[in-house]
Amino acid sequence: MGGAKFRRFALFPLMLLMLFLLPANMVAQTSASSSKYIATYESSTQTLTFKKFVGETLPDNSVVVEDKMRVDAINKNLGNGTIVHIVFDKSFSTYKPTSLSYFFNRLTKLETITGLEYLNTEKVTDMSYMFYNCVALTSLDVTKFNTANVKNMGNMFYSCSALTSLDVTKFNTENVANMSYMFYSCSSLKSLDVTHFNTANVKNMTSMFSGCSSLTSLDVTHFNTANVTNMISMFSVCSKLTSLNVTNFNTANVKSMSHMFNSCSALTSLDITNFNTENVTNMSYMFNSCSSLTSLYLTNFNTEKVTNMERMFSDCQALTTIYTSSEFVTTQVSKSSGMFTNCEKLKGEEVWKKYKATDKTYAKIEGGYFSVGIPMVKYADGTLTFFLASKETLGENEYELNSGKNLPGWMKHTLGITKVVFDTSFANARPTSCYKWFYWCENLKQVEGIKNLNTKEVTNMVDMFCECRYLSSLDVSGFNTEKVTDMSEMFYDCISLKLLDIAKFNTANVTNMQGMFYSCSALTTIYASDKFVTGQVTDGSNMFSNCTNLKGFVDYKNNSDKTDHIFANYKTGYFSKLVGKNGDEKIGATGETLAAEKLVLADDKDFVAYEPFAAKTASYSRTMKEGTIWATLCLPFEVTLDGQNFRAFKLLSADDATETVELEEIKTSIAAGTPVIIKMKDGATQLKFSEADKAIAKDVQTSKTANSNYQLQGLYTQKMFSKDTDNNCYIVKGDKLMNPAKLLQETTTEFVDSKSFRAYMVDNSSAPAAGARMFSISGGTTAIEQLETTADSKAEYYDLQGRRLPDLQKGVNIVKRGGKTMKVIIK
Repeated sequence: MGGAKFRRFALFPLMLLMLFLLPANMVAQTSASSSKYIATYESSTQTLTFKKFVGETLPDNSVVVEDKMRVDAINKNLGNGTIVHIVFDKSFSTYKPTSLSYFFNRLTKLETITGLEYLNTEKVTDMSYMFYNCVALTSLDVTKFNTANVKNMGNMFYSCSALTSLDVTKFNTENVANMSYMFYSCSSLKSLDVTHFNTANVKNMTSMFSGCSSLTSLDVTHFNTANVTNMISMFSVCSKLTSLNVTNFNTANVKSMSHMFNSCSALTSLDITNFNTENVTNMSYMFNSCSSLTSLYLTNFNTEKVTNMERMFSDCQALTTIYTSSEFVTTQVSKSSGMFTNCEKLKGEEVWKKYKATDKTYAKIEGGYFSVGIPMVKYADGTLTFFLASKETLGENEYELNSGKNLPGWMKHTLGITKVVFDTSFANARPTSCYKWFYWCENLKQVEGIKNLNTKEVTNMVDMFCECRYLSSLDVSGFNTEKVTDMSEMFYDCISLKLLDIAKFNTANVTNMQGMFYSCSALTTIYASDKFVTGQVTDGSNMFSNCTNLKGFVDYKNNSDKTDHIFANYKTGYFSKLVGKNGDEKIGATGETLAAEKLVLADDKDFVAYEPFAAKTASYSRTMKEGTIWATLCLPFEVTLDGQNFRAFKLLSADDATETVELEEIKTSIAAGTPVIIKMKDGATQLKFSEADKAIAKDVQTSKTANSNYQLQGLYTQKMFSKDTDNNCYIVKGDKLMNPAKLLQETTTEFVDSKSFRAYMVDNSSAPAAGARMFSISGGTTAIEQLETTADSKAEYYDLQGRRLPDLQKGVNIVKRGGKTMKVIIK
């Protein structure tokens, strides 16, 4: 017995050994379930094919594909053959992995991938390292990828160095948090369109485009970088980029900018004046080898937290000037070696010399290589330009800014000035006086870039635009006037100006407004706010004299004796309060109870109210297509229903499961801002309203059903519906009301639009159903022309006793249409 027992246990290791000695392809030939997804390798063509398999025994050289399995692991199981081609069979399209991380990782001999559209990615959350180091791939079609659930795209195309083009325009990136190294070392890419990328949730952009050395252009102007904390090497070695617009970048949360623009050797200019660097700790190699840059404006840089500036500007051989401010400090910097190495043209107060220290020693304005941006004004060929210059000797027709009540140096050119330009660099200037800046520039016709004039520190605006007789428009809506004490004759004799928006003017400190708008004879409207006060004014004489066309609460023609600052208000004087916009038109209201003269609404104009007000007359009209029966409506003023050519209903319930539509008729009037469904009478196709003395509702109202599962949402403005984000909204397509995903499923279009003053239905339930619901519609985008259960000419109507009805009646209606029967309740 003992011997038999010994022999039985001794045979077991021998059996294991024999099993391990079997060829790999023999091991793969195991019994399969009735349906599996497999990968099969054909050595003669060096092709790996993915497909669905139905059978008992796997084919030779095949393995079962499981979720999160990688091609290199599959290949190992198949004997580590060389993979040159990969094919996805159509049958594989029902395989739904959750991760494709490292899927094609390090397939350095892979040349083609065929049928990639059959790789179903709808459930994939991770695509990191997916094509990592696929150095032989020359083309790649990812246009069919569904990336709606992907959170990680880090290293996705890392070192795909043979790709010359890559179309990622269809990528949905709204959930992606990681884009680090995404296109790293895609060194043959000549173009890359990432303008559709939604980067709102991205936190890491480290080396995102690093090594894309063949790109000649890159548009990242739409990037939302509010959540990004890391921009290390983001554009490093993008050596053929000649320009790069990062002016919209929000860098408030960025902690490292190390190597960010390293070796961008073809960049001739770089605008980073909007960068917020308050949280940045590392700027090493940030501009290293940007050998074509001639100047850098770092006037907004706050470097209080930076500890590393190693080789920050090294090998910038063309760099002559670095503009900074007092906030560029090196107090926390512990590493700064080579900071200015080979910056052979750089000069500030100190001129760069090879023998001088290249660390942070000269990283300063006073006694260093940095320059402060000096506000300058230059006249040339009829144009007066305001800009920031380096601290150098003034050139021909160049002037420093005046201060206090000193006359500006450029006054000698006043009659020759036809155009004024505020350069973008001037946004960093902080003038303290605008005294007589454009005095007697009677030939001035255009002011460009006035948004770059920051008036935060200005105390004097006397005669600023005095006698600018040909200036027909002027945007001073962005002026900060909190420190201004004198505005006398500011717009004196601007006889061509028709409108002025000074709604942001804060005049709490102004003491002199004498002649401020004197003889602005074409001026019809001045928009102001409650911040325009005259409590400190000691001289407001002739403020409105000869403003013959001006009208606010009172008009000048009937009140020409009322010319001083007492009438600088919108309640009893000549001003109007800005209360909204109607398309491009500003809406002004006057009086103790704010009232606008008239409000004319139209489908192609967005209406926005900043606050409630009244309209002395309010009107709206719409022409609908012939045969329209049902429509939607939402207006900001009350509409009386007496005598109208339609009936109005509120939505009480809309239930797809029970196929019940419940409407309640509104009898007297539609309240302001209330969305309704309307039914046209007797073939009418015109809506036309004209109401007198009506309150204007600031906000649209929401009309919810009793169970709150549905609501009718009103619109004052045109709306774009996205199939990705508005899938619970129901709009028009032919004779159906359906969500955007259903509406656009056979197209490449991402959006569908609605006109103003309409309504749309929203499904608020936790799991909204897709597709057409209970409305059959036609016509314009949101014109609900036919209610599926009621308005079809083939529909039959009955009461609960089975009696045939000519049309819908109050109460319960039974509606038969085709093979469908529904219950409709009209209250």
